[in-house]
Amino acid sequence: MKNAGWNRRDFIVKPILWAGAATVIGKSESLFADAATANAPLIQRTLGSTGIKLPIVSMGVMNADIPGLLRRAYELGIRHFDTAAGYQQGRNEEMVGNVIKEMGVRDRVVISTKQPSPNSPQNSSEARRLFIEGVESSLRRLQMDHVDILYHHAVDSVEDAQAEGPLDALQSLRKEGKTRFIGLSTHKTVDVVPEVIRLGIFDVALVMLNYTMAHDSEIVSTIERAAKAGIGIVAMKTQAGGRVKPDPNLPKELPPESQTALLKWVLNHEFVTTAIPGFSAYEHLEQDFSVARDLAYTDEEKKFLAEGFTAQAEFCQQCGECEKECPKKVDIPVLMRSHMYAVQYRNIDMARKTLGGATPGRGLDACAECGSCFVTCRRAVQIGRKIDDLKVLMLNRVAT
Repeated sequence: MKNAGWNRRDFIVKPILWAGAATVIGKSESLFADAATANAPLIQRTLGSTGIKLPIVSMGVMNADIPGLLRRAYELGIRHFDTAAGYQQGRNEEMVGNVIKEMGVRDRVVISTKQPSPNSPQNSSEARRLFIEGVESSLRRLQMDHVDILYHHAVDSVEDAQAEGPLDALQSLRKEGKTRFIGLSTHKTVDVVPEVIRLGIFDVALVMLNYTMAHDSEIVSTIERAAKAGIGIVAMKTQAGGRVKPDPNLPKELPPESQTALLKWVLNHEFVTTAIPGFSAYEHLEQDFSVARDLAYTDEEKKFLAEGFTAQAEFCQQCGECEKECPKKVDIPVLMRSHMYAVQYRNIDMARKTLGGATPGRGLDACAECGSCFVTCRRAVQIGRKIDDLKVLMLNRVAT
């Protein structure tokens, strides 16, 4: 009921609709499966050197708040569920834990969660302690004695990847059996992943990969190099931020074939073990999982990819080149990621949390005195418009 999108009618009607949808789709293998491939085996790949074998489509639970969606995902064949300490202020982990416990399938699923670096620790020992305390809180919410993959969350610089406190904590937790494997998630692939390879202690890397990067050979080759080093690759942001187009002058919803085309493009890179699309509705689950048995493009999907989606998507690849043009050195990649969470994911809380992670003095507040932003993006992201959107969204949120 804390969700601003709920009203009295929603409180009564939505659970009924969800229950009805679960009953209807529970009687079918997949609403979107092609008749020729419905009974084909799921495509599975091994996660680096971990030995874990997974279907190529997993579930990013971040935006989901319907327990039945996780149950349906498991029924279809999904076996990897990804959450994090900060998603929905811990409620996301609670939901995952409750569903897995109720279904009695803990030994048949792979659970990953993420812990960020502590805020402003005095030293590495305190950072280690706080990191471990955060993970133990996650385990309590999940009602589990261990997770399968524990990520150092949102590591977006080489210095953060090298931080002794989290590194020591991760290795200690693995040794104690509170996680089977350790990983790192990053939005700065080219900067951070080479350091992940050099350090040689991480089992898994959670990285951005989507069709807007098709012509960026450095990103693709960096990820492939990590895979060849035995690091398991899990892909996020595979649909470039979701199903809603960021330009208000374009149709709000992308066509269904767009999502399967984008997901297939990522998974046709065999160095990617699995993807964690963040669906939050039954229909989107069915669409995404429909690719798990066949990665060949349909004619409609080929047409979609050929029609200039990259320019329309305005997906920020977090390269940071735009910061050089900003006189105030605003952390524009953080602002663009926050915009994606707010507008395309429709997750205002996540947007606020991401904005809060900006370096003091380099966040949205630094843009307050600027009437217009003239910073340009070499990949056609309309930075000024998105910053203006954020100002309105955040101000409205504060006002309510």
